[in-house]
Amino acid sequence: MNPKRSFRHIGYIVRDLKQSVADFQRLFDLQDEDIRIIPPFDLAADTRFAFFHADGLTFELIEPISEHFKKILFNSGVGINHICFTVDNIDSAVKEMAAKDIRPGHVTPNGIITMPHQKMVYFDPNDTGDFDRVHSAAIIPL
Repeated sequence: MNPKRSFRHIGYIVRDLKQSVADFQRLFDLQDEDIRIIPPFDLAADTRFAFFHADGLTFELIEPISEHFKKILFNSGVGINHICFTVDNIDSAVKEMAAKDIRPGHVTPNGIITMPHQKMVYFDPNDTGDFDRVHSAAIIPL
């Protein structure tokens, strides 16, 4: 049985989160309170994220800050990095993708990782055909 799946967000790599947030605010008429920055700009971080909703879609802007994360994330360039889905059973979702010859890869090369509030897997962009620059991700809340 295929796991239930729904669209969650589009992950987008940016070079300058402050500028990108300002650009998206201008494009989509967003206010500061419409955007969640994690961690806030005044805290040190290896990577910083901005989440917001616009025109029925959820976006995750990702700015790698440390050299380590710049090497990983800028490897595929700026722009769309992943399309994220929420699934009801992540183990079944991984098995379903494996049956389609799509392997875990990129950030989670050995499969599912467990984070404090969710499990996550990225799939190998070499296995996703026309989405060769997109690392599709499946996430399920714990």
